[in-house]
Amino acid sequence: LLRVHVREVAPDVLIPPLRASELIVLVVDALLPQIRVDLRELRLQRCARGGHLFYYPRLFCPHCGDRDLRWEVCAGSGTVFSFTHVQVSFYGPKWASQLPYTPILVDLDEGPRMMSRLVGPDRDTVRIGDRVEVHFIAVEGRKLPFFQHAAR
Repeated sequence: LLRVHVREVAPDVLIPPLRASELIVLVVDALLPQIRVDLRELRLQRCARGGHLFYYPRLFCPHCGDRDLRWEVCAGSGTVFSFTHVQVSFYGPKWASQLPYTPILVDLDEGPRMMSRLVGPDRDTVRIGDRVEVHFIAVEGRKLPFFQHAAR
C-alpha cells in the first residue's frame, strides 16, 4: 500500500512513517472523489501548504508531498488540449455499445489537465483549442464528469 502512495510524491520528498490508523484514514479519503462526483460539481484537490491544484485525486500533493489536501469546486470549463476518436472496442463486446467515443485531454481554466470523454452530437467536429464544459452522465449508477462543447 505504501509503495503506491510513495510513487505519487515528488522523488525528493521524504514521507514519515504512517501508523495503521492513518492508513485507514488515507484509504477512506481516497474513496471521496468517487463519492463527490455524484454531487454534479467538478472538485479538485488543492494542497493547503503549497496551494497546488491538481488532478487526478491523490493522497499526497504531487509537488511537495504534504497530506493536508482540500477539495475545491472548479468551474468545469476548459480548452481541448488533445483528442482522438475511437471506433474499435478494445474490450470486446462489452464496450461495443460505447462506440464510437472521443477521449480528450482538457486544460481546465484553473490549470490542471484532465482526461475525460467528449460527448454530444457535435463531438466528431472537435478541434484542439475548442472550449468545453463539464457535463455529468450516469454510468453504472454514478455521475461521471464528461465534457461537451461550450455554447458558441
